[in-house]
Amino acid sequence: MASQKKADDTDHRHPAMIESHKRLDRMRDEIIRLDLERNVLELELYGYTIIENVKPLAFFDELRETILRLGEEDRAAGKRIPLSGPKGGSYLVTWLLARDRIFEEAVMAEKPLALITYLMGESCQISSNHGHVRCEGDPPQGMHVDAPMVPEPIPSASVASNMMWVTDDFSLESGATLVIPGSHKRLNNPAPGAIKQAIPMRAKKGSVAVFNGNLWHSAGARTMPGERVGMTVYFNRMYVRPQEDLNSVISDEVVARNPPRFAHLIGRNNPYPAKDFGFFNAKGASYFGRTTDPRG
Repeated sequence: MASQKKADDTDHRHPAMIESHKRLDRMRDEIIRLDLERNVLELELYGYTIIENVKPLAFFDELRETILRLGEEDRAAGKRIPLSGPKGGSYLVTWLLARDRIFEEAVMAEKPLALITYLMGESCQISSNHGHVRCEGDPPQGMHVDAPMVPEPIPSASVASNMMWVTDDFSLESGATLVIPGSHKRLNNPAPGAIKQAIPMRAKKGSVAVFNGNLWHSAGARTMPGERVGMTVYFNRMYVRPQEDLNSVISDEVVARNPPRFAHLIGRNNPYPAKDFGFFNAKGASYFGRTTDPRG
């Protein structure tokens, strides 16, 4: 009987399929452990979700202050990137992950990273880490999806997804991100005038929004005094070229002080572009297993 039981317990699946299922199990266990089941449902239905209690409010205050300080450094150096034309006040602050330690802690925050992993798989990487400052009077951003240069139909397994750190209350008046719930299932670019269908992504300071890159979205117009500061961490599939080559500017010292996954997120394990025909390195090879699930 003992030998019969041992034979029955043998897993006859291909090793690559066993590993694929283990990846899905890890994602499931993390979602349950962090009590994110409702957020997963919202991602499926609406294409976005908002998580609260990710970090203390003091962390969000420091995040905001650091983004504004770095934005001022960019202005002084003549490197500030305008978001609303040369006459607008809104601007982008780039390369954040390489410029201050606080951003390392943000990108590794458990809850939003677990949801990004649910959308994109364990092999996804960081494409860029930007601060977005929206000022009163500037027009809204054009409605778009995060699949630049991808021809339609856009893949249902999104090539990119985002987390937005909310360091000021998001409302229609404050210039919140505008979204069209459920549009991530359309698999095409927004039609002209689509912004008229949009609603603001309402979120309290201290929360993090995670959204599918296929969701139709844009930055709204701020109609109240002051400025709205948010921070995106933009993730892409391992085979997609990132917006920022973070791997080339982040030191081994920074990698060593962070959890092991940090190295992969910035591109340390990516075998592309190949230096020779032995293009896959030992670290990157583990992500090349075939899977039938888009979160592979």
